[in-house]
Amino acid sequence: MRVTHASERPARPSDELHVVFLVRSFGFPNGLANTNRVRLLGRALVEQGATVHVLCTRVSELPGRVRNAAARGTADGISFEYTTGTTVRSASFAARRLREARGYGGAIRRLVALRRRGRLDCVYLWSGARSWRIAPWLLVKLLNTLRVPVIVELNEHPWRAPRLPAVLGTRLSLLHGVSGAVAISAYLAAWASREVKDARRGPLPILEVPILVDAGEQHPTEYNAASEHLIYAASPGYDAALAFILEAMGSVWRRHPNCKLVVTGGTRAPSSTSDSGNSSSPGADPRIEYVGYVARDTYLQLLAQARAALIPLFADQRSEARFPTKIGEYLAAARPVVTTHVGELDRYLEDGETAYLSKPGDAAAYAAQIVAALDDPERAATIGQAGRRIAEEQLHYALHGARLRAFFAAVARDTRAGSGDVR
Repeated sequence: MRVTHASERPARPSDELHVVFLVRSFGFPNGLANTNRVRLLGRALVEQGATVHVLCTRVSELPGRVRNAAARGTADGISFEYTTGTTVRSASFAARRLREARGYGGAIRRLVALRRRGRLDCVYLWSGARSWRIAPWLLVKLLNTLRVPVIVELNEHPWRAPRLPAVLGTRLSLLHGVSGAVAISAYLAAWASREVKDARRGPLPILEVPILVDAGEQHPTEYNAASEHLIYAASPGYDAALAFILEAMGSVWRRHPNCKLVVTGGTRAPSSTSDSGNSSSPGADPRIEYVGYVARDTYLQLLAQARAALIPLFADQRSEARFPTKIGEYLAAARPVVTTHVGELDRYLEDGETAYLSKPGDAAAYAAQIVAALDDPERAATIGQAGRRIAEEQLHYALHGARLRAFFAAVARDTRAGSGDVR
């Protein structure tokens, strides 16, 4: 991915659809799942003739661990800008608060300027759905006054509404001010429909867009039956999933004692396994390697070397609502996925055909599926190839470009025509 400075951007045709992605809590263009989804949604729209601009309202980088150094530029045809003026977090508390204020103020000024120049047709708001926050709500209200339609991304379990009387609580719902939503799962699409129905307003236009992957980014290698490496791409906040995997691995190791579990990402080892979260620390289990955050090329190499890729989900609201991006990456690598019967997974994957699925919360059943993949490498390779076809035929980002553009254009057109209220 080539990153250029803003001055290098080519002139844009006047008939493009102009979309601003407004993000708060993660960086661009380099990052993890949320960053990659924004990048792929943006690429899908750009390839359909839209102009896409990403505004990051907060810094995303820590000193010494900078992945995004440029405060503005272009990546994959998507222009981006940190309205804080910098990407790096300050050591000073006061400076951090000032930069945050500058970020929000800069985003507002930028949106107003784009609207006045006729280069803002709709805003795609990445709010983060886990809890209600006043800043996104206020941004929606500002955009309402500008008659700019807001489309909100729904990719986590529903946020908790403020504890206020029903009428006031409805007014404070983020959905009260939006003109449309893109939902990553049927669960979230149904929740949003109920939310607006309870508010006694008209139907909310909702487009379901599953996890996205660039199927062309990975070139699957021959399945290595001699390896007994498993991979789990962990994320902070999902420690229960790692604990569940380690419980299952106890049974796996009894059958395959040389099997190795590679854990990437920000989740640390449980204290019972390692005090430091590092496989080289005293008392660490040599069968588990915690590699932490790695460059994307390294991550894809680790994935290509794996016999199977692990990701258990559970019978809870969070798992029902989610559709983890890493599943798309696992599938695109043509490595068999070992997961559970939860939410979207049953809509896209079939046990024994395109993945290994077990009952959620049952560590013994999950272990049995891992063992099945290790016991029969020929079948596991076949399942991995079938999973790859799911990535190519249903999850590849470009497949969703036309419907994304049509949805954004329709919402923008309806708002301009005044055929529906700016919700």
